[in-house]
Amino acid sequence: MPCDIILLNGSCIVNESILTGESIPIIKNELPNNKNIYDVNGENKSHTLFAGTYCLETRYYQKDKYRVLGIVSEVGFSTIKGQLVRTILFPKECNFEFYRDCLKFIGFMFIFGMMGFSVSLYMMIEQKIDNVMIIKRSLDLITITVPPALPTCMSIGIIIAINTLKKYSIFCISP
Repeated sequence: MPCDIILLNGSCIVNESILTGESIPIIKNELPNNKNIYDVNGENKSHTLFAGTYCLETRYYQKDKYRVLGIVSEVGFSTIKGQLVRTILFPKECNFEFYRDCLKFIGFMFIFGMMGFSVSLYMMIEQKIDNVMIIKRSLDLITITVPPALPTCMSIGIIIAINTLKKYSIFCISP
């Protein structure tokens, strides 16, 4: 199917494995006449042929008519398949609790390092130490308190987790 279609009469057997991963064909029936409100994600899912699915067979049993009819409801990125492609191309922002906690930790260590920097700067100026030595010692203090490799370690941890999932044939849209 090139678009989402609401089935108006007849029935179809479709393969939705590209969207759902289920290999069992599904029977889609016509939309009842008493439906005033159409909800594609609700109970009307069984009356919609989705883009990207394969129609295996159509059936219509009235003698005077022989065609299965439907009306196009969505095209392009508005279809269910289009929304899936859109989430792959533009993933949602990563909101892992672990990631937020790591950023809080880095912020706390930065504040702690700046306090230590201020105290050591004051003490070194009081002792009249050379300016070059003051800059070196202050930068050492900041480098020690805020680990520069922490973001890299977080990225490596996420990559290892994704590779572990791939071994079990589980693929992530947004790591």
